[in-house]
Amino acid sequence: MTSRGAATVGGLATRAWLPEQPRAVLVERTPYGAAARVAEAAGWADHGVGLVVQDVRGRHGSPGAFHPYAEAATDDGPTLLRWVRDRVDAPVVLLGTSYGAHAALATATAVGPGPDAPEGVVVMVPALGLGETARTRGGVLQLASRLGWWLAHDVRRPWADVVTARRRDADRAAEVGALRTPLLAIGGAADHFGHDTVDLWSAWGGPARLALGPWDHGLTGARRAGRVLAWLDAVLAGTPPDDGTRPPLAVVHVDGARPTDQWCASLRRRADGVEVAHGAARGGRVELGPVLDPGPFDVHLATDDFPRCARAGHPARRVPEHRLEIA
Repeated sequence: MTSRGAATVGGLATRAWLPEQPRAVLVERTPYGAAARVAEAAGWADHGVGLVVQDVRGRHGSPGAFHPYAEAATDDGPTLLRWVRDRVDAPVVLLGTSYGAHAALATATAVGPGPDAPEGVVVMVPALGLGETARTRGGVLQLASRLGWWLAHDVRRPWADVVTARRRDADRAAEVGALRTPLLAIGGAADHFGHDTVDLWSAWGGPARLALGPWDHGLTGARRAGRVLAWLDAVLAGTPPDDGTRPPLAVVHVDGARPTDQWCASLRRRADGVEVAHGAARGGRVELGPVLDPGPFDVHLATDDFPRCARAGHPARRVPEHRLEIA
């Protein structure tokens, strides 16, 4: 590695690790600490790839207040992108994992498909927004899981913002559908956001590759760096991958359900009882997300609060007739 250093970009703490004449530069904005990425940066540099990481506003070395999932309301991402372009003559790829994926997409949609667009976008297990993390696709509030994240990161945002947040699936599909830069989306069927990963890839307007496996949010065993490098090689060669096969999605249909009825469902392998998908919704349709296992399966439907239903051995009360669709 021939260049490394700390900088302040738009008032925010930024770290840059750049090999001599990099063939590409990965740019990430994260709430999880830019300074801790030294070993990762060295690995990218071994492959001729630079890494620039910025602490989002209000986190670690960056001043201000941290307002989760409000990156689109600032110019922080485009400012960092311009700063990198002014200093490095190489293709720039936006990178983001979990919350970082939200930040990367906020930058990509802010600059749009024009001349300022990055040469690529890589998202992994994307946590797409406040509503998308606060509620299931069926509108059920995931209070237990959100409470842990909010407290772990000492977020001061009013809880009313979380409770009243709504998903932006249709709006985001229109936004990313206008983009033309290549996308690599890496997700797991066992991840909370597996379905969101698939939908993002499906709505993307440019060439898009989906790498979906039996992984959870930690992506253990996913060989992330190897997948990114193989995809980057293809993009730099002018042949960005464009995969067009959507994985099957599991849906449970509940007969006679009223719009206000709330259900949670767990899909488990019949052979060993291991859960392969779960979800919660109001009404008669419960989306569970992508399924990679061939089955056969058993469906456990309950009225328990999500996500406790995944641990419940039996329904809290009798449930209506229901059927599983995988398509």
